[in-house]
Amino acid sequence: MDAIRQAGIPSIKSCVVLPLATGMSIALVFGALRKSRPRGKYIVWSRIDQKSCFKAIGAAGYEAVVVELKRVEGSDALRTDVEGIRAA
Repeated sequence: MDAIRQAGIPSIKSCVVLPLATGMSIALVFGALRKSRPRGKYIVWSRIDQKSCFKAIGAAGYEAVVVELKRVEGSDALRTDVEGIRAA
């Protein structure tokens, strides 16, 4: 609780620390978003090779709109397709 107080919540009286991995954390965030956008159906996802993000979208009850990454010319590097995200 000392870390939480130092982070700016000095009045905290108790807390529970839950071990969550990336996928579950993201799924909980998506679930919370449902309150602000109850009719939302889709999440635009700039594809990366980590499956936990994709699984979290489904676990939260959304459908993924996948936007593939673009290869940087003359390199093995990949970058986000910003135009593809805007179009989605």
